[in-house]
Amino acid sequence: MRWLALPLAITWALAVAAAQIELPKQLAAIKGKTVPDFVLRDLDGKQHRFAQFRGKVVLMNFWSPY
Repeated sequence: MRWLALPLAITWALAVAAAQIELPKQLAAIKGKTVPDFVLRDLDGKQHRFAQFRGKVVLMNFWSPY
């Protein structure tokens, strides 16, 4: 099983390096574009439009089970 550790480590290192090269290109492609307006509900059922947060930093967690 130890023989598998080195190829996995090399693969992981190459993937990380590729992501660091591609990320600036992807960020440059979306710079200056606006997000379409949409509505989400909070845990209390209150609706929030994304446009009301324009100009502010918004952290959204889409992976929550709730």
